[in-house]
Amino acid sequence: MNKIDFDKLLELAKKYKSENIPWHHHFLTPRCILNDSNKFKIILENENTKEAFFSVFDNKPMDKLEQLENLFFNRTSN
Repeated sequence: MNKIDFDKLLELAKKYKSENIPWHHHFLTPRCILNDSNKFKIILENENTKEAFFSVFDNKPMDKLEQLENLFFNRTSN
């Protein structure tokens, strides 16, 4: 997995969506057993290439997670 800032992660998700590349994301809390960090983490996975990218946050990134979910579920943000 490659660590990137969230803006780059969001741009990748937008690119995947526009190119019809299957992708999904994960949100890990600091207490999640799958998280190797003591920070919040958002992971983006490209299902074709199996590449994964992540961003870390000191605080719960609900606004950023909402941006990804709106993109993933084809919702418009309010």
